[in-house]
Amino acid sequence: MKRVLAALICVGLVASVPVSAQTNDNDFTPTGSRIKRSRQFPLDLPERRFTEEQQTKVNRDRSKAMLGQFSKCLFHRSNEKSFALLDKTDFGFVDFKQIALDNDKAMKIYGFSDCLRRVADTNNSGVQLWFSASALRQWLLEQAYFDEAPDGPAWVKPGNVIAERQYPLSGNNSGVHAAMDLADCMVQTDPYDADYFFRTASGTDEEKAALKNMVPAIGECVPQGVQMQIDPRSMRVWVGEGLWHAAKHSAPADEAASGGAE
Repeated sequence: MKRVLAALICVGLVASVPVSAQTNDNDFTPTGSRIKRSRQFPLDLPERRFTEEQQTKVNRDRSKAMLGQFSKCLFHRSNEKSFALLDKTDFGFVDFKQIALDNDKAMKIYGFSDCLRRVADTNNSGVQLWFSASALRQWLLEQAYFDEAPDGPAWVKPGNVIAERQYPLSGNNSGVHAAMDLADCMVQTDPYDADYFFRTASGTDEEKAALKNMVPAIGECVPQGVQMQIDPRSMRVWVGEGLWHAAKHSAPADEAASGGAE
């Protein structure tokens, strides 16, 4: 598992902030990771590092960004179809053939060209995006999460337990599991900074500051013996996956123990 995750986080990334893993103890999984078995939010959640005004600003900036407008257009063409795709795929979704589609058909179903044209016309600017299975999931998941939590992570409750993931496409893909274990651990450890980072616009000072604030949580979750360089683009995808799963599948510990985590 460590080798797989190391490959995932080292290939093709833009170096930014170095993070070193912490050592293990008996409260964590025996696979060399720092991920708690319970996946439980701390009873004493970390302090928010940003003000309400800062939160409002990043939400406003995101809504004005062309990519944010594009994601919103795709998602709201058909909420039903968007949720259906998210439910039947996972982080290992890399080819439309995995869900019995081809690229051209998927573009028509989810209105890729139409939304691209609308955003370009609205902003009086040209827009170029590469359409792929993984990109579509990322765009739809982003808007689904912001619709679920428009003003911030109100779904975070001290002591709530995040349910184990289901992998409709990647049940036997250890690399996908390793990446999502890291994502879930980061969100569990520091949900407020993770949420704030996900809301920031790419390449902004707010993004850099938010990512720096997340370094301790990332260090808590990186597998023992692994060092990584943080790439904001990859981290955004992972954090989004972790936030969406936690927002939809966390519950008080007693409910989670009885199988009721949603």
